[in-house]
Amino acid sequence: MLDGTNEILYCLDEGIGLPNSTLTSFKIKSNGSLAKIHQLQTLTGPVASVFYSATQLTDRKFFAVVHYSGSAVTTYSVDPTRGHFEHCQTFTFTIPAPGTVPSRQEASHPHGVVVDPTGQFVLVPDLGADLVRIFQVNPTTGGLEEQEPFAVAPGSGPRHAVFWTPSRVRQAQLRDVRFYLVSELDNHLRGYDVKYSQNGTISFSQFYDANTYGGATPPTGSKAAEIAISPENNHLVISNRNDNMFGPGNDSIAVFSIASGWREPSPVSFLGLYPAYGSFPRQFDMSQKDVVALALQSSQKVAVAQWNRVGMLGPLLVEKSLDGEISSAIWDI
Repeated sequence: MLDGTNEILYCLDEGIGLPNSTLTSFKIKSNGSLAKIHQLQTLTGPVASVFYSATQLTDRKFFAVVHYSGSAVTTYSVDPTRGHFEHCQTFTFTIPAPGTVPSRQEASHPHGVVVDPTGQFVLVPDLGADLVRIFQVNPTTGGLEEQEPFAVAPGSGPRHAVFWTPSRVRQAQLRDVRFYLVSELDNHLRGYDVKYSQNGTISFSQFYDANTYGGATPPTGSKAAEIAISPENNHLVISNRNDNMFGPGNDSIAVFSIASGWREPSPVSFLGLYPAYGSFPRQFDMSQKDVVALALQSSQKVAVAQWNRVGMLGPLLVEKSLDGEISSAIWDI
């Protein structure tokens, strides 16, 4: 996670095969180098994190971390100016029996985490449990309070998600919120209308369900990964891993158009596939300057491609090979 205001980077060490992992903050110096600030040991397997706020605690931030192999969610209180943080909560999860895909759903596997547009809720797609877990933010303490999760298609393996609101709405109007979820095990994109009740709960009604290949059969072994909304707010972009759609070691990026307004008859439309410029695009980051940084895990490199605002991933601009498998890339511009 990048705190651009304070120029502090927060990093997760997944610690694959180890009993514990670490969370570390770094100060970003003017020359781009990093200076370690603070480090804490945490549960094994942290794979995603997000900042959130408590409305009555203006001097602090919080962040939630999901632990894939640790079957857990942990939370932390942060001094944003110093980059120091401390552990607050741990939620651990079990499932009564293996899921539809027992090789991947033998346990709870939280994989993504996102905050809703009102800042009141934190949602966690759980790949192993076929659930989206819901937490409400306590505005006084910043603690998360677990709510009833909502179930998704058995064997779908929900991975990552984004919320969408119309771009011309300065503050989210409660009737205009949508939630898009990408699932790894069945390579599907699902869209939900979001409803907020007067008693403070959130609910979801599905309006879209299709795979990330425009209805064509996904290649054997392919696995959807990241999802993002384009800077212009009218496209969904999804990475597909291990499909070799553009030749050996060159996977795909799927692009969907989404309605810019409400109440349109066809709010989601598949536009096409574009090259990822490498293998296993685990994550990507879209900047406001019409460029995309792609973290190509198996290629052990980061690629930067042009983004065409009509909904196309453009030519490769530059790439950089690095040591080890690349799990994420983020812009600081």
